[in-house]
Amino acid sequence: MPLVQRFQLAIPVLALCLWTRAVPAVATKPAAGDSVSYAEEIARDLQELPHGVATSYMIGLTLMEQGDTAGAVPYLAHAHRLSPEVEEFATAYRDALIQLGYLRDALEVSQLLVARQSVQYETWLQHVSLLVAMERYDQALGALEAFRLQHPDSLQLGILQAEILSRSRRWDDALSAYRSLLPVLPEEREHIYMAMAEMAVHLQRHAEATAIWAEGLTALPESRPLRLGALQHHIALGRDAAAITVAMTGDSLSAVGSEVLDTSWVRTAAGLIVGEGRDAVAAGFLQPLFDTEALDLETSLFMGRLLARRGNWPAAVAALESTVRRWPESPLPQLFLGEFMAEAGDLNGGEQHVRRAIEMDPMAPDFLLSLISILSKLHPDAFAHGGRLPVDDPLRREVLALAGKAQELLAGDDTPSSHMMIGATYQAMGEHEGAVSSYLIAATEPKFRREALMNLSLAYDKTGRHDDAREVLESLLTEHDGDPVVLNALGYTLADQGVQLDRAERLIRAALKQDPDNPAYLDSLGWLYYRLGAYADAIDYLVNAANTLPEDPEILEHLGMVLLELGRHERALEILERALLLGGDAASLQPVIEELKPVKQ
Repeated sequence: MPLVQRFQLAIPVLALCLWTRAVPAVATKPAAGDSVSYAEEIARDLQELPHGVATSYMIGLTLMEQGDTAGAVPYLAHAHRLSPEVEEFATAYRDALIQLGYLRDALEVSQLLVARQSVQYETWLQHVSLLVAMERYDQALGALEAFRLQHPDSLQLGILQAEILSRSRRWDDALSAYRSLLPVLPEEREHIYMAMAEMAVHLQRHAEATAIWAEGLTALPESRPLRLGALQHHIALGRDAAAITVAMTGDSLSAVGSEVLDTSWVRTAAGLIVGEGRDAVAAGFLQPLFDTEALDLETSLFMGRLLARRGNWPAAVAALESTVRRWPESPLPQLFLGEFMAEAGDLNGGEQHVRRAIEMDPMAPDFLLSLISILSKLHPDAFAHGGRLPVDDPLRREVLALAGKAQELLAGDDTPSSHMMIGATYQAMGEHEGAVSSYLIAATEPKFRREALMNLSLAYDKTGRHDDAREVLESLLTEHDGDPVVLNALGYTLADQGVQLDRAERLIRAALKQDPDNPAYLDSLGWLYYRLGAYADAIDYLVNAANTLPEDPEILEHLGMVLLELGRHERALEILERALLLGGDAASLQPVIEELKPVKQ
C-alpha cells in the first residue's frame, strides 16, 4: 500500500484495535456549510422540542441507528444542551456531528469532553483523531501529550504520535519516534518496521528503505508483510536479483523442519517481475532452479505457463513433460501438458493428456472445457455444423455430455468466461435451450455481455421464444446505441420474424451506412426485401453478400429462396443444395430441395 494511503488509514485502524466501539467516519463538510455553527442553525429547533432529556436522547439514538443522522442531531443537541454534564449525551452528539461533516462543532463538544478529569481513553483518542482529520497536527500532538498524562500506561500512544508526525510531514521526527518504540513495543515491531520503510520509500530514500526492510526481516524473519514489502521495493527499482535472494531466503526458512518443498516466495517474486513486464528476466531466474528440480509443483507449473506466455511452445511442452515425470499423480501437469501440446500443433497428443487429467479429477469443470476446446480443433466441421449431426452421433453425445457436466459443476459459480464457452458449445451442437442459462451468466461480465446477449437472442429465436429474442436485442441496443452489429442483429431479427419491417429497414440501413460492404448487413437487407416481396431488389444485395462469403450457408439459403421466387429453379436448387452441404438448416432446406429435384431431372 502506498505510504500516503497507509497513513490515511493508520489512525482509524489503531482506533479500531483499541476502542470498545469504532470511530465514526469523519467526513469533511464544504467550507460554506461549516462557516456558520451548525449548533446555531438548529438552535431555534431546540426551542420547539417538547421532549425531556432522556426521551430526546433515545429518539436521537434510534434515528441514528436507522441511518437518519441529520434527523437525529436536533434531538441529541437538545439532550446535550439540557444536560451538558452527561458524557453519553455529549458523545452521541459529537459523533452525529462528525458523521455529518460538521467538524468545528464536533471539536467544540470534544473539547468539553476531554476537559473532564475522568474522561475515558476512547474519548481522548477520538479527540486526537478529530484534530488530525481537520489537519490541526500541532494541536493533535499537544492533545496527545495531555492524553498521555491521563493514560500514562498506554505505550500504543507512541505509535499514534509517530503517525501524526508522519502525516504532518515531520519525517525525521516520525522516524525517530518509531525507532524509540521498537524496544518498548516488541509486539508492534512488524507495524513499526513497515511504517518506517514505507515512509523512506515515499521520501525516495531507497538505500535507507532497503536497510529498514533488511533490519525488519532480520528481527522478524517469518513476517510475510515485511518480506513482501522488501520484494516489491526491490522489483520496483529493477533490482530483480536482490528480490530473488530475499525470496529464496524466505523459502529456505519455510523448508526448515519440513519435508514438503515450498518455493512460494520465489514464485511470488517471479510473478511480480512478470507484472513489471520482465518475463524474460523471471524465466532466466526460474530456469536453473527448474533444471535442478529445486522448484515445487506450483512454481514449476508457473514456469511452464511463463514459457507458454512467451510463445515458446517447445520449451513449455518440455517443461511440462518434466513436471509430469516428477508429479505423475497430479492432474494439473497433465492438463497443462495437453493444452501446450495442442497449441504446439499436436492435437491428438494434447487430447490424450487432457483426458488423463479428467480421469484423475473428473469433477474439475476447467478440464472438461479444455477437452471441448481440443475436440473443436480436431473436428472443426462437426462443430461448425453440429446441428446437422445425428442425435446419437458419438462425438455430439460426448461434447454435449462434457458441456452439461461442466455446466452442472459450475452451477451458482460466477465464472462468465466458462459459461460463455458452454453456451457456445451447446449452440454449436444445435442445442440452443441448453445455451440459455450459460449465456445469461456470461452476460454479467461486461467484456462478454454484448456477444453473450447476441447469442442469447439467437438461442431464444431458435427455441421459438421470439418475443424474448427481440427483447434482448432491444435492451442491447439501449446499451449500445448506434452499434452497427446490434443494429443489424435487431433489424435482421425483425425482418426474419416478419414484424416492424419499416423499422427493420431503418436499422439495417443504419448499420450499412457505417460499413457499406459488410456481407452480413447486405444479407440482412436482402432478406428484408425478400420478406417484403421485392425479389428484384433482394437479389442484388444477396449476390453481393454471397460473393464476399461464398460458403456461408445462411446467405446461400437466402439467395436460393430469392432465386426460387424469381423462377430460376435450377439455379435455386444448386444454391440450396450447396447451402445444405455447408451446414445449412436441414429442416428448412430439405423439403424445398426435394420439391425442386424433379425440376433438375
